[in-house]
Amino acid sequence: MIYDITVIGGGPSGATAAEQLAKKGFKVALIDRAGRIKPCGGAIPPRLIEDFEIPQSQLVAKIKTARMISPTNRKVDIPIENGYVGMVDRDKFDPWLRERAKSLGADVRTAVFKRLSQLENGNVLLTYLDKGGDGQEVSVETRAVIGADGAKSKVAKQCIPGAEKLRCVLAYHEIVKAPDNADKEDFDGNRCDVWYQGRLSPDFYAWVFPHGNHCSIGVGSEKKDFSAPDAVRQLRRDVKLDGAETVRCEGAPIPLKPLKRWDDGRNVLLAGDACGVV
Repeated sequence: MIYDITVIGGGPSGATAAEQLAKKGFKVALIDRAGRIKPCGGAIPPRLIEDFEIPQSQLVAKIKTARMISPTNRKVDIPIENGYVGMVDRDKFDPWLRERAKSLGADVRTAVFKRLSQLENGNVLLTYLDKGGDGQEVSVETRAVIGADGAKSKVAKQCIPGAEKLRCVLAYHEIVKAPDNADKEDFDGNRCDVWYQGRLSPDFYAWVFPHGNHCSIGVGSEKKDFSAPDAVRQLRRDVKLDGAETVRCEGAPIPLKPLKRWDDGRNVLLAGDACGVV
């Protein structure tokens, strides 16, 4: 089989691309690594929920207020009038997106992208390591490729000039169990808190985002000597969640701004974090 499009990376961008293309009748393959969960606050606006038909069952919380905490500890609450921001948990949301693409005909494979090369007929020969089968290298022919394989995209580095210059912060968060009786001044299950304080992050920000029965407590920084776990530990003490049970910890690079170029001029296109759209 020759695929029309092969999508590398099954996060929200890649899985949605595969779903939309499969819905239009294209022959689509979606290649994604197993066990990948990106650290993410999980906020999605109502317009996205509507445009991409995200069911209410995927929302673990509805945020009505955003709180900004300044370097001088001043707190400003910004109400979301006549609406809400939906919160999703990426360990459930991403697999759901991939399953939706699969249900519409996308060929979803658990694999790791290795390389691609241009064929004389104008198509691409794409090679991946099969992680859902015998672990061998497999090559497929495809007319086009969408690289949605994250901020350190292998597709981008192989195909897009300047991709190696993409600036990133290292994001780290801890998912913890949310308390039933928390003081709402410290933690509110209907409020997203964003901290702009150098003691927590010298060049980015920190956050506390509710996820229903859980919450995401995280930070980011571009500094090489920055200790994200130490900063999260401090933030957990600040909001009195240092005693809450930790469910999981995750870290990953997040781009700071888009690349100048997103395609190779032929048949490879970047999407999502791979091109710096975050």
